[in-house]
Amino acid sequence: MKITIVAGGSGGHIYPALSLASALQEKGHQVSFIGASDRMEKEVIPAKGYPFTALEVKTTRGGVLQKVISVLSMGSSYFQCKKLLKGQDMVIGFGNYISVPVVLAGRSLKLKTVIHEQNSFVGRANRFLDEKVDLVIGSYEEDKKQFKNRNTVILGNPQSSIAARAKKDPAVLRELGLDPERKTVAIFFGSLGSESLMKTMLEYFRCRKGDYQIVYAAGSKHYPLAKEAEEKDVHIFERVDGLSVMKNADLLISRAGATTLAEVTATGTASILIPSPYVPNNHQYYNARALSDNGAAVLIEEKQLQAEKLSETVYELLNDEEKLNDLRKNAAAMANPHVIEDIVERIEKL
Repeated sequence: MKITIVAGGSGGHIYPALSLASALQEKGHQVSFIGASDRMEKEVIPAKGYPFTALEVKTTRGGVLQKVISVLSMGSSYFQCKKLLKGQDMVIGFGNYISVPVVLAGRSLKLKTVIHEQNSFVGRANRFLDEKVDLVIGSYEEDKKQFKNRNTVILGNPQSSIAARAKKDPAVLRELGLDPERKTVAIFFGSLGSESLMKTMLEYFRCRKGDYQIVYAAGSKHYPLAKEAEEKDVHIFERVDGLSVMKNADLLISRAGATTLAEVTATGTASILIPSPYVPNNHQYYNARALSDNGAAVLIEEKQLQAEKLSETVYELLNDEEKLNDLRKNAAAMANPHVIEDIVERIEKL
């Protein structure tokens, strides 16, 4: 088949889409992408070698004027997509406002249409497209309660299949200057890091107790300041291979983005989740709740976070192997390591 995937806005939409694209190509399907002209997909997707078309679609966030501009840009893009999609067999949307005009254009051309939801709280774009598509694929059981489409299946995040292949390898920590024999806490807050959590992390480094080492990926924006706080047993980097480090750490402290949690469950990682309150629909909180309600993670809301509380929570977990193992076991139980194969199978049956 000739398949167009529309994904953009953030890595949480883009990287799962790229994982699926790779699997589709391996099965002999032709894959191309559509995304926004002013978001990260414009750089990330072409770098992977896929044909990419950029649309001038504007976000709906903002005041009345911004919403009017957004609607007009979507209307223009809809007609542009009707030309772009001729000769295609299927359109797959991975959420975000950019997917709306593309999926609707595909539907008008009578192409097969699919949407994928990565979060446990369904985004506005996917809510709008819900009953207009042939297949809805969710990542959490909570998604099924929110979609009305009769052809809704819960298969998971494609990134889980990639993460499930990660191996435990002492060399990963050794290459970062850490001792693989010691307890290790990994801290990630995304490629840019988190400004709102930076101060708390630096305070936590100073008040932590117990014998363990920390690897902190501060992100490009905050790395220079964070690096100044580096000390014995606190190893600070701009970025690391998060999946490899996660697999070799005893405990992870992170946000609760969809891709991160797909990796947490696929690798069976014990984690403390601090969901970002600055995302649409507070969806990271609901992602984290999906794990914490199943005993698969410890949830601390940012408004309740204090350095001393974090230090105490880490100390207690690292000294309670039974609790850590329960978190790992429950996280792994929520994963589907065959997500990509399952999604491809459902797509090919449409």
